[in-house]
Parts: sequence; structure tokens; C-alpha cells
Amino acid sequence: MKKEKIIFSAALLACLSLGVQPALADTTATTATTTATTSTTATTSTTTTNGTTAATGTTAATNATTSNKQSSAASTSSSAKKAAPAKVKVNLKDYLTAKPTVVRTKRALTLYSNLSLTKKSTTAAKKSYYLVSSLKKNSAGIPVLKLHNGKYLAAKKSDLTIVKPYQNPKQYHQIHYTQVKPYGQVGYTVKRGYEGIKTYLIMKRLGTYNGYNYYNTATWYAVRRFQASHHLKVTGNVDQKTWTKLGLGTKLFKQIDSYTAPLGAQAWQGRKAHIEAMIKQAYKYLGHPYLVGSSSMTRYGTDCSGLVIQSLYAGGISPVPVSAIGHAHPGNEWNSRNLWADKKLKRVSYASRQRGDLVFYYQPGTRTIWHVAIYLGHNMVIESWPPRIMVQPIVNGQRNIVAGIKRPFL
Repeated sequence: MKKEKIIFSAALLACLSLGVQPALADTTATTATTTATTSTTATTSTTTTNGTTAATGTTAATNATTSNKQSSAASTSSSAKKAAPAKVKVNLKDYLTAKPTVVRTKRALTLYSNLSLTKKSTTAAKKSYYLVSSLKKNSAGIPVLKLHNGKYLAAKKSDLTIVKPYQNPKQYHQIHYTQVKPYGQVGYTVKRGYEGIKTYLIMKRLGTYNGYNYYNTATWYAVRRFQASHHLKVTGNVDQKTWTKLGLGTKLFKQIDSYTAPLGAQAWQGRKAHIEAMIKQAYKYLGHPYLVGSSSMTRYGTDCSGLVIQSLYAGGISPVPVSAIGHAHPGNEWNSRNLWADKKLKRVSYASRQRGDLVFYYQPGTRTIWHVAIYLGHNMVIESWPPRIMVQPIVNGQRNIVAGIKRPFL
């Protein structure tokens, strides 16, 4: 009995020191659990039975945890809203509203590789010129110029000067600011009556070339024999398959057609630069043979109008419907006549002739155009005349009746 009293007294003192009310021996564990839960969740519950106390404590703890999470989420959301950067306001009055053709930088500027202007590419020096492809707004609402070189630049007025590009009056052939594209069918089949470089190479390969690259009947029969002996469809015409079988190069079949001289002058350069680009291209053919209906790569020859066509391309003029591709087709044997009749080439007097003009000639004894050359100044021309492309006086014993002068660059 004394021992039990001592144990009870010790328990009572322990309870008092922890600030817990004494309980009966069979509810001590439950009361301790309830006390711990109450302390953690700051929730008061009345202990009745073991099962009731446990359930109440668990529910309170769960509710408290959920409440804490919701409160934490709300707090985080509120903080995120406060931390979100304000959208930058763009004053569109500071930016270009219409796409310019050419711009010049007023100071050194950063060029970017993306529309959003986040990836720096390079630095444009002060007074750099650029050809513009488009004007668009990025996701931030900033007007941005896409340049022809694929770079991007903010279209800010204070950074740029709009430059008026060189151009002919509207009634004449317009100046292209990028390389002239081929006009006609690239990869055409060569048939009887065709001229040009493809015909020249076919005839050389089959041994029918006699100084005149005209797809004649002898060549047609030679092609048929070749096709029959190589198990090709016998047509007498040279398509891609026959061309390749002839060993003339698979890619060359289309490369000859698709060649146009690269642009030799920029949009922001003036008339003189475009004229010099034309003449420079003509000189690239110097010494190559005269070949009828030919107007292609500089490693081959041309005829008179074929030389003029590629030279005009280099200056930015495409004299459609006359073209390098069509020049080899039947019906285009005299493109010098078509160029003379072209109203989009301005006619000027012989006395006012200038470097870069086109000089047309009459066939002796007729009023028929049969030749065209490029005037170099000082009464000299560059021309394709049998047997080769050369520089000659404007009038000589071979062709001395000038029909007139036309000016492609105004």
C-alpha cells in the first residue's frame, strides 16, 4: 500500500511539473496523446474515450495541415504576382511603321539572330547599309526589321536613316535588288531546232559539231542511235536520262539553264555602280567563243544578245520576256531584234551615247536588226561576234551601220 502511494505521488508531481491535469490510470496514455496533438495543432478537444480522442486529434491535424498548405500557396501566389515584371510599354511613335527598302545605321547597332531580339549576332558599324526583307512586331510589341542577310534589327527611328534605292522610272525595266531568278523551264529537253550551251555540249560529245551549235538532223539521228545502243527510249531528244548517259554530268543539265549572273551592284548604289556591274560581267566572257543561242556560265561562250542578257542581270535588269533560258529555244534566234523592239528600254540619240548603253546594228542592205553590243565609251564596244567575245571599235568593217542606241540604266 505504501509502495502504491509513493508511485501515485511521483506521477502526480510529474503531471504538475508538465502542466497537465491528473487523470485516472486507465486514461493516462490517451490524455498524453491528446495533449501532444493539442500542442501541435493548437486545437482543444475533450477526451472521452480512446477512439474518440484519436479521431478528433487526427482530424484537427489534417485540417491544420491543409489550412497551412492553402495559406502557403496563397502567400506564394501573392508573392509571384508582386514579383512579375510589368509589361514594357512600347511607344510606336519611336519606330518605323512602313517597311523601308534600304536603311543606313546612324550609329553602331547590335544585330540579332531572332525576332525577339534576345540572341546577339553581330554589330553593325555606323553608316552601314542594309536591304530590308520585312517589318514585323515581336512578342513584346517592338517593331523589328528582318534584313536580307537574315539578321534582325529594332526599327527605331532614332537609330536608322531610310535610304531611297536606285531605280528606273516605272515605264522602263525595273532594277532588281536581289539576284535575278531564272525565267523559263530549268531542265528543259533539248530537241531539233534548239541552240545554246546544252546543244553545243551534246554535239561535241556525239561528234556532230561543225562550228555551229544548232541541233540539226544529223545530231537528232546520232542521239537516236545512242539511245538505242544504251537501252533508252528512242526519241532523238535529249532529256535528263539521255544527258546523264552521255556522260555530260547529271547536275549540269539544270545548272546551265538556271545560271543568272550574280548581282554586281547594291540597291543603295547609284546608276554608275549598276552600269559598271554590267560591264564587269561582260568582261568575264572575254575571249570565249561566239556560240549561237548561248547565255549561261562565264566558262562558256555566248552570242551577241546572250552576252547582253547576262550582263544586264549583273546590273539588276531582267529584260523579260527575253531570257537566258528562252534564248536557246527556237524562235529566239534573233533576240537582238526583240531587245530593239522592247519599249522598256529607252531609246536615246547616237550623239548622246554613254558608257553602258546598248548599240544596235542593221544588217547591210536592209533595215533588219542583226547585232547588239555594249558601249564602253570612247567609241569602243564589248561584243560577241564570230569567232569570239572581244572589244572592238563601235564601227568597223564587219558591222558598221548603227541602227540606234538604247539605255537600260536611267
